[in-house]
Amino acid sequence: MDKTNTWLIRLFAVVLIGVCLIAYLNVQKKPSILFSKPSIEDLKYKELNKKRANAEFAAKRDYTDYEKFGSIIFCNASFNSRIESANYSKQMELYISGKEADLSEWDTAIKDYENERSKCRDFNP
Repeated sequence: MDKTNTWLIRLFAVVLIGVCLIAYLNVQKKPSILFSKPSIEDLKYKELNKKRANAEFAAKRDYTDYEKFGSIIFCNASFNSRIESANYSKQMELYISGKEADLSEWDTAIKDYENERSKCRDFNP
């Protein structure tokens, strides 16, 4: 055999192995390069989850400061962070579930946080 035939056979073998691998991944319901669906492991979902966690941390920190110092600024900041966290949770749910997502829970939570934010008052500890 000459070199051209050898390289053509090798190229065909590599292409065949690649096609078989993609078919196997799709049959096993694992995300593949061609036919992937959004999953929890996606980078976009992880990014939203990290932003949600940061917003929750900020809300807890600001509420602790509100309890210490009694300033309305910390109370408002805490509830703004809670609203931001709920928005990220809503986006995560929408990203995974798509059109079938039930966002009423998050809408209710956001309205509750907005109502609670209106109750923030200054006090002296």
